[in-house]
Amino acid sequence: MCGGQATGIDDPELIELLGYWQSLKVDGRLPPRRALDPAALPAEIVPHLFMYDVEREPLDYRMRLAGSMLCATVGFEMRGKTFDEIHPPDRAAEIRQEFDTVVHSGQPHYVKRSAQWLPDGLLHYRRLLLPFAEDGVTVDSLGGASMFDLPDRPLF
Repeated sequence: MCGGQATGIDDPELIELLGYWQSLKVDGRLPPRRALDPAALPAEIVPHLFMYDVEREPLDYRMRLAGSMLCATVGFEMRGKTFDEIHPPDRAAEIRQEFDTVVHSGQPHYVKRSAQWLPDGLLHYRRLLLPFAEDGVTVDSLGGASMFDLPDRPLF
C-alpha cells in the first residue's frame, strides 16, 4: 500500500504500535502525547519511534523525539529540526500532505515507499503516523515509527 489510512500494515511491530495507540484512546478521543510509554512497546520498535510537535500558523512540524535507529539511518541528529530540514526533497511535498491530512482528520496513516534519504541511493521504508491531542480533539503532536529496509552496510 502506498498511502491511505492505517490499513494494509504488514509489519508486526507497526501493527502492535497501532493497537497500542488505539488502546490509549478513551471514549473515542485522541490520546495525549504524554500517554505514550515506550516501555510498554516491544523493545525492537523503540529505536524507530519519532514524535513531532505540530506548529500552527503556518502549519509545520518540529521533531521532538527521534529514535537512535532513525538518526543512524539518515546520518544526522533529527531532534529539534523542522520538517523541511529532515525530509528528502524528492518526497517532501507528498510526505507533508500526509502529515497535514493526519492533523486535519485525526486518523492514523500508513505508507510504504522509497525516498532519497541518503546521497547515494533510495531507502525503502514503512511508516505509521499517529495523531495525539492534549484536549483529545485538536492534534498537537504526531508520533509513530519508521522502519527502514537497510542495505547490507554499516550505519556509521
